[in-house]
Amino acid sequence: MYQNFEESLQADHKSSAISRSEKIYEEGSMAKISLVKCENYNSEKVFAAVKRSVDLLGGIEHFVRPGTKVLLKPNLLSARVPEDAVDTHPEVVRAVVRLVRLAGAEPVIGDSPAGYGANIEDIFTKSGMRKVSEEEGVELIKLTSSKVVDEIPISRQILDYDCVISIPKFKTHVITVLTGAIKNMYGSVVGMHKPHLHSLAPKEKGFAKIVARIYSITRPELTVVDSVVAMEGDGPSGGVPREMKFVMAGSDGVAIDSCLAKIVGLNPLDILVTKEAYGMGAGEADLDLIEIAGDPLDDFIVKDFRLPQTTLLKFLPEVIVNGVATLLKFRPYINVSICARCNLCKITCPVSCISIGKDRCTIDYKKCIRCMCCHEICPYKAIFIKRSILTKLVWG
Repeated sequence: MYQNFEESLQADHKSSAISRSEKIYEEGSMAKISLVKCENYNSEKVFAAVKRSVDLLGGIEHFVRPGTKVLLKPNLLSARVPEDAVDTHPEVVRAVVRLVRLAGAEPVIGDSPAGYGANIEDIFTKSGMRKVSEEEGVELIKLTSSKVVDEIPISRQILDYDCVISIPKFKTHVITVLTGAIKNMYGSVVGMHKPHLHSLAPKEKGFAKIVARIYSITRPELTVVDSVVAMEGDGPSGGVPREMKFVMAGSDGVAIDSCLAKIVGLNPLDILVTKEAYGMGAGEADLDLIEIAGDPLDDFIVKDFRLPQTTLLKFLPEVIVNGVATLLKFRPYINVSICARCNLCKITCPVSCISIGKDRCTIDYKKCIRCMCCHEICPYKAIFIKRSILTKLVWG
């Protein structure tokens, strides 16, 4: 399976993947998203904002049929409290649960966190998902067994449920720059397959192709983005919370991510995941062809949004990059005094280059592929990104 897939990463071609739903994008058509202000995570305010965002798209009945089972797929990356802005906030998930029930359907909350789900019960508890599931009487599940589609092992639950609603957290990402609607569906890959795909494509371009292809296979009927409080800096888990005060919704994840890029001052096609998904015909990235309902996008644009420090090379002139790229280095580093010895980084590492001991924790940099999976998965922020001396001088 993976041998053919690895070879296909080298070719620039449209994906042969077939979406779980009908194709939502046709070249030249107008995509539509909704953008609604939401000041904080007060339960009533969040429900009102989420409901309005979906109503602007035709209402929940436009996406969910009565009597069906609907999988709600939040971003549950790590065992962190909601205030850390690492996972999708439970109040946004609660709002979607209630909307689905208003449509006469039955919601189920599910995800496949990194680290083989070794600490999934802790993630469910600390993220607030377990509390929501108990209070709302909704099932909370771990995505498990896979079915191979277009050379990629995808969770059977993602493929078999009548409807999927993706509920990502808007954050930065040290490999993909931003993570939102498209990247959230990477959670459709379960268990040991996640790190293996990372090992096949440790660099941004190859990984972007994988993420885009997964999205093209698993495209949800509806996406509702939690950006009441987003994350800036070295996300998706090592950054800092940033108030953005909005929710965004739509059936086109490429259009959603394009608008998120615009809000933080980036060209949508500067984000390779968005560029790859757009090239596959999975959605619209041309801002002139995206209709925005609700509040004006310009009201939410920020000029001082902090991107990951790993984006340095992306914004340097190509002539400079070609000359000094090998000297501008980033690598993960373990702070032994903070490390709790949970071994999640060791379990997650796709090339098994991490050793965790009582007195010493090390990374074999000769084997390390700089995929930053360890930095992403650590629930204690004990792994940070270390820069070479030249990189510090250039970055500041």
